[in-house]
Amino acid sequence: MAQNSPDARPALPYTRLAEIYDHIMGHVDYRRWARYIRNLLKKEGCWPPDSLLDVGCGTGRFLQEFGKNGPLGDGCDPSRAMLDIAQKRLPASKLTRDAFPDLSRQSGREYPLITCLYDTMNYVPEQIEVIRSLNRTFELLAPGGLFIFDVVSRTHCQKYFQHFSDSEVISKELAYERESYFDHRTDLQHNWIRIFTREGIFEESHQQRIYPLRWLREAITGYTELQIRGIFEEFSMEPANRSSGRVHFVLKKPH
Repeated sequence: MAQNSPDARPALPYTRLAEIYDHIMGHVDYRRWARYIRNLLKKEGCWPPDSLLDVGCGTGRFLQEFGKNGPLGDGCDPSRAMLDIAQKRLPASKLTRDAFPDLSRQSGREYPLITCLYDTMNYVPEQIEVIRSLNRTFELLAPGGLFIFDVVSRTHCQKYFQHFSDSEVISKELAYERESYFDHRTDLQHNWIRIFTREGIFEESHQQRIYPLRWLREAITGYTELQIRGIFEEFSMEPANRSSGRVHFVLKKPH
């Protein structure tokens, strides 16, 4: 496991990281994500929606890409620093500082589509909070609306982040070091990142909870009124299984 750097100052998740987040995530194919969500909506006969809410929108890259062939979406994120970048990218979007499980600042409208992508749901730390998140989403959905979210599995964490580290000098003024470790005993994925800036060294600690697919399925059917329309293997229309790395859930609010 990583040890805290004695020279680093602790920072809240996605605060100092925000300024280099898009660089670090440069490998993410947001066009593919947007196309896949679009295909899921077409499969359900729900294309095009007239609006959407992206929970955990980050710097707005998905909303930007999705909006090229769909509606201009709203977004929310717990990080003000991430939202500041997103607002510059999406000046016409309504972006609020908000997060699961409460989404307390979302009111006054119902959405035909709510998304929560790139393992944002794994950042909800406890099972009871996942259930609360699902039920809060139900309240915000329009009748017949869809909630699409994804999670990563133990298989994904063990394959890619069991003992992972990388680093990069981005410029004369910015660099980072990153370390990851998956604890199979607690089903927690630990991520540490040190950001080197002109103001000094900052360190963020992130944790993700890995939820078994069976538990998620039982939580949805047992504790919510959402209907499961599909549980799919990463970027496919094939049913997910125990060996799936990333799994997409498509849930519907009945009319």
